[in-house]
Amino acid sequence: MKFFAYNENLEEQMKLIQQRIRKLMNGEIASQLQVAGLNYPKLYGVSLVHLRQLSQGLTPSNELADRLWHRNIRETMILATMVARRDSISDEQLMQWAEGINNLELAEQIAFNLLGKREQSAGLIEAWMLHPQFYVRYAALMALGWQFRFGDGAAENMFKSGMSTIEALATDAKICRAVVHCLKMCGRFSEDLRPSVRQLANQWMQSGEPHLKGCAKDVLFELDAVTG
Repeated sequence: MKFFAYNENLEEQMKLIQQRIRKLMNGEIASQLQVAGLNYPKLYGVSLVHLRQLSQGLTPSNELADRLWHRNIRETMILATMVARRDSISDEQLMQWAEGINNLELAEQIAFNLLGKREQSAGLIEAWMLHPQFYVRYAALMALGWQFRFGDGAAENMFKSGMSTIEALATDAKICRAVVHCLKMCGRFSEDLRPSVRQLANQWMQSGEPHLKGCAKDVLFELDAVTG
């Protein structure tokens, strides 16, 4: 557990946010998330739409985001990815957050809301792709894919330098969805890298691994749709 110095303004914001979360609580969604096996110490079942609306009423703040993240409640952790200041949150702070990414939903939310739109993320994404925790690696692949759409133009170099890592990660069938997302976004938004993505997909089509063939089919379908 991380301890924070007392800050009256932030504490009041945290209190109001948690009150709002409780009012938006949805027991049915909470039960569905628990049945799905999402590993949160505590959750209220608030929809992502309502969390997005709640975040829009908050001033972006890394200090607030850090407190929200370390509260270890599903809703506050997702809100943290929405209210953090992408232009100033540090690699060091995000590396601390990585320890708490322990399910698919949280990995996808931090990738889409924060890391996939954050400038100068190459070093962090590279480190996360090699992280010992599965869901951190998953988040890194998803984030790299979103970087092609939302990033600062560094995604191509990140992809080139991480190509061998992506291939190695793809041997794990559980991470296929993130691999496919990464390759699809690369093929869709990078004309220069599209041939390399197609070559890898064609290579996987010849593989004896069923999950790699499945990945390849999804990627090739995307590439064919892009190129017409």
